[in-house]
Amino acid sequence: MNPVLQAVARAALDATGAGAGWVLALEGDKLRAVGAAGEGTGELYGTQLPAGAGTPGYVVSSGQPIAIAPRGGDPRLGGGLGARLGKPATAVLCVPCFHDDAVVGALELVDKAGRQQFSYDDVELVTLLGGIAGAALGVAGPETAARPPAEFSAELAQLASSDPTAYARLSVVLEALLARG
Repeated sequence: MNPVLQAVARAALDATGAGAGWVLALEGDKLRAVGAAGEGTGELYGTQLPAGAGTPGYVVSSGQPIAIAPRGGDPRLGGGLGARLGKPATAVLCVPCFHDDAVVGALELVDKAGRQQFSYDDVELVTLLGGIAGAALGVAGPETAARPPAEFSAELAQLASSDPTAYARLSVVLEALLARG
C-alpha cells in the first residue's frame, strides 16, 4: 500500500474515531482500494469495485461528500467495501478526492466509536484529508503516488493557501502522525 494514502486513512480514523477507512482510486470504470486503516482492512488492498458501487461510487459520481446512518435498501450502500468487512456499518462518511478540479478517488470511513454518527466537523476534516489523498493520487497515479517530499510538500502548501484556518487544524493531525513514526 502507498504510505501517504495509508497515513491519510489512519489520520482520518484518529481524527474522527472511525473504526475503519480506506482510500479508493478512480481508475476508468473501477474504484480500487489503495490505502486502508482499521480492523480487517488489510485484506481490502487492491480490491476493485465498479465505479458506481456503494457510497464511494455515489460520491465519485456526484463530487459531494456524504455522511449517513445506513438504512436497509439505501442504493448508495450496495456493493461497497464496507460490506466486505462482514458487518453492517452503523455510520458512513465518504468524501471525494480531487486533483486539479477532477475527482480522482474517494476517502470512506465507517463505524464511528460509540455507534455515533459523523458530525459536520468530521465531514470538514475528512474533506481536507481527502484533498491530501487527491494530491497524492494526482498526476502520478495510485501506484507511484509517493512522490518526492519536496513536490508533495509544495502541493500541500498550495492547498493550505486556499484555506489557512482549516489546514491549521489538519497540521495538528499530521504532526501527531509524524510523532508516532
